[in-house]
Amino acid sequence: MEPNAAVRSRLTHSLEVSQLGRFIADEIGTRLQGKGMLDPLERVAFGNFVETACILHDIGNPPFGHFGEAAIQKWFQDHGGEAVKSAVKLEKGDLGSGDLRLVGALADFHDFDGNPQGLRVIARLQWNSDKFGLNLTTTTLAACLKYIRKAGESPHGLFRKKAGYFTTEESIVQFVWGKLGYQSPQRYPLAYIMEAADDLAYCISDLEDSIEKGLVHEASAFEEVYEKFSATSAPEGDAVRREIARALAALKGHKRDDGKEFTYTDFRTSLNRAIVRYAADRYVEKHDAVLSGTLESLLPTEEAPGAILNVLKTYCRENVYCHESIQRTELAGYTAIRGMLDHFKPLLSVSRADFTEALTNSKNSARKGLLIEQKLLSLFPEKYIKVYVDYVSTLRTSDADNFSEWNARAHLVVDYIAGMTDDFAMTSYRTLAGMRV
Repeated sequence: MEPNAAVRSRLTHSLEVSQLGRFIADEIGTRLQGKGMLDPLERVAFGNFVETACILHDIGNPPFGHFGEAAIQKWFQDHGGEAVKSAVKLEKGDLGSGDLRLVGALADFHDFDGNPQGLRVIARLQWNSDKFGLNLTTTTLAACLKYIRKAGESPHGLFRKKAGYFTTEESIVQFVWGKLGYQSPQRYPLAYIMEAADDLAYCISDLEDSIEKGLVHEASAFEEVYEKFSATSAPEGDAVRREIARALAALKGHKRDDGKEFTYTDFRTSLNRAIVRYAADRYVEKHDAVLSGTLESLLPTEEAPGAILNVLKTYCRENVYCHESIQRTELAGYTAIRGMLDHFKPLLSVSRADFTEALTNSKNSARKGLLIEQKLLSLFPEKYIKVYVDYVSTLRTSDADNFSEWNARAHLVVDYIAGMTDDFAMTSYRTLAGMRV
């Protein structure tokens, strides 16, 4: 919904992340090849896998980003239990909130996030000739897994802050980890590089975009960022800290050491170069911890590269994301997503048999009072419906499997919404609400 073409979109952000990921991977590859740990062909593959993971890293984000995620989570927290009970034909008193079948059916949506949705997109939803989505390699899928916990599991522990995969993709993730020889869940080495490239890209670009949109005053922003970085506890004698400090000072004064103009593009280039080198050095230095998935980050906040990114992130959180124009957009998006889920609720409330009746476009559907459900289902992409039908074909008609069917049905609805652009989401909401044709 951003009219300014100079401001980054999700696509241009992903392209930047892929470029930075390739940059970091090339630097690491040079170091590892020099140590005899990669041959030339492996070095090329190393960069290719990282670049692919980076280009895919945001593919599962719903419209309106994190606010869209929150809208989906909140709707299912408020209405999901009621819809499940209606669909499985149980009375209110028949199912407690702690019933494991109910908890399992709702876990994916209470923990909804763009990361597990992204895995679902690439491994299932891009149905071409078969049910394996884009048919990506084990390495590519592992490199895309930023978090290692299943939806519904405890968020405590390394790389478990958010869900990394839904219950519907558990078998895929277990297969990937099995092929890699992992005895328990752990982060794959290339995911560290993808994460670092993403952090580097968005922390720097968010401030630049904010200045472009006139949300913050350029001079005061540079001054505050400079002062906050100077006050961090990053090691004073560190060469990377000195390089970052020089770039910040030049940005603040708009002058390079030779007196020529220093622009934000110069700042971004200088920062990228310094941080990429640092990330590559750290990857090689901590190679054993990276391979075992026990390293916390390539860009720790106690070191200068992580500290400057944290300063930029904090500045934007305090001065940009709370801006009135951003709030208006996010509130509109929140209303649109919750509104669409309200309109799709009939699909989540009917029985499994009635849903199947509506899905097959049977002439009996109208006579059974399923006309609205049938019309709603006509909006859904055929490939998403294929995924639902294939998944449900493995289920029995037992009570327990009816909960699993509902989960797959809810994914069908959320897959459709999560795959929308901001503009299409607003248009779809207005259409469903009868505000436009």
